[in-house]
Amino acid sequence: MTRCVCLLVLSSLTLVPGAKAADTYPAFDGRGSYGQSGYDWSGAYIGGHVGYGWGGASNDFLHVVTLTWDPDGDIAYQSVTGGLQAGYQQQHGNMVFGVEADLGLGRFVGDDSQAAGRINEIEINALATLRGRLGWAADNLLVYGTAGLAAASFAKREAGDPPIAAQLATGWTAGGGAELALDEHWRVRAEYLHIRLGDVETFIPAGYRHRANAPSVNLLRAGISYSF
Repeated sequence: MTRCVCLLVLSSLTLVPGAKAADTYPAFDGRGSYGQSGYDWSGAYIGGHVGYGWGGASNDFLHVVTLTWDPDGDIAYQSVTGGLQAGYQQQHGNMVFGVEADLGLGRFVGDDSQAAGRINEIEINALATLRGRLGWAADNLLVYGTAGLAAASFAKREAGDPPIAAQLATGWTAGGGAELALDEHWRVRAEYLHIRLGDVETFIPAGYRHRANAPSVNLLRAGISYSF
């Protein structure tokens, strides 16, 4: 009887530390890290987005006699947009940082001629950005800010004629958004970006030289991404 009791006590002493050890070391989470609580935002991803954009610019023309830049009115434009994005990010604790590139298409068209009526138009058909992202994650919800470089395909046209050869306009962008992970791979997002381009000068066939002063575009977008 005494021998049986001793064996039971020894068995209990060996089992209890084993249970405590299992509680001390977290299990592998299946995504390449130990001890990460909640959803892991690390890794590469690709996706698509749709949205709406609006913006404007003031415009000048070079007077052929005085050779001075004279005001030629303000313009406004808007368009539905859609495109693709891809990026990579890392998570450390609740902080998430990474880089993302995107390309969006639209048709932002506006009249830029106050002096002569609707003669000259500005047209932006493509926008691209390369941005850093910094965010705060609460499990499967990520709130982030973003900023970086922007570029646009910028063209002028005389009303009724094909666009004059497109120019590359460059500038900066900044904004922010929120992203929600639906499962291990699929995520949805809502995002705002403000894009500010540099001045764009264009020669038009009539002999005038036009300048769009710091064209801007605001984008509201919804998107979906697949993470690897």
